[in-house]
Amino acid sequence: MAVLSVREKLAILSDAAKYDASCASSGSAKRGSLRSGGIGSTEGSGICHSYAPDGRCISLLKILLTNFCIYDCSYCINRSSSNVRRARFSVDEVVKLTMDFYRRNYIEGLFLS
Repeated sequence: MAVLSVREKLAILSDAAKYDASCASSGSAKRGSLRSGGIGSTEGSGICHSYAPDGRCISLLKILLTNFCIYDCSYCINRSSSNVRRARFSVDEVVKLTMDFYRRNYIEGLFLS
């Protein structure tokens, strides 16, 4: 298996995280501002939006730690028999990625599955 860059892992594991029922704005095509040159597109970014108890909308980096799985659940995209690219973050990669996004003010937290 080829060694993947952190960017490749981010693309794979943020895309896989969109199948989680919560935080449904990540990967959505509802705001098509990407084509119009506007800002705020949620396509392929790995960033989802959630609400704090005080009503504030907060941006979260939403990723899986890995999409490798030993089980073969028919409903799951990450099942062992699924033909998807596999990736796995190290703890250090997740910390660095999260802090880099936070320092750039892209996110306020991490949603890790």
